[in-house]
Amino acid sequence: MTKIFLLFLACIAAIATAGHAETQKERTVAAIEAAGCTIDDTNINAVLNGLGLSDEAFRVIGEELVAEGLADVSQIGVFRLTTPACTATAGTQTERAVAAIEAAGCVVDRSNINEILDGLGLADDDFRTIGEALMAEGRAQVSDAGAFQLTTPNCN
Repeated sequence: MTKIFLLFLACIAAIATAGHAETQKERTVAAIEAAGCTIDDTNINAVLNGLGLSDEAFRVIGEELVAEGLADVSQIGVFRLTTPACTATAGTQTERAVAAIEAAGCVVDRSNINEILDGLGLADDDFRTIGEALMAEGRAQVSDAGAFQLTTPNCN
């Protein structure tokens, strides 16, 4: 169990070293998720000012997100994210984490951990606590390669 826990922690530790590699798009998604997954005339200035993006830069990122199916602009004057974190906002942190990991293919590793954590708005310690609880409940495991894998019904 100690070896599994250490492998899980090593995966989580990758966040700290990759944190500086965030793109403007990733920071934008995280900021919009933190603002409740929706931007409208009541909060657009606060979100854009916090990001340091121009209106044009935000427009380009927004168009990319819509093209990738991660945002919806069908309501006039409203930009709504449809990321896993935004479509699974109900429930506990654990339920949201499980939904986000399931949406990411049931595996958390170095290739997707930053995206999942940013989308959930969870601190590393909170995510580690959730992961430990899921493993203790038999709903997750750590692979030999160090990837965190869900063993929930949606992942088998």
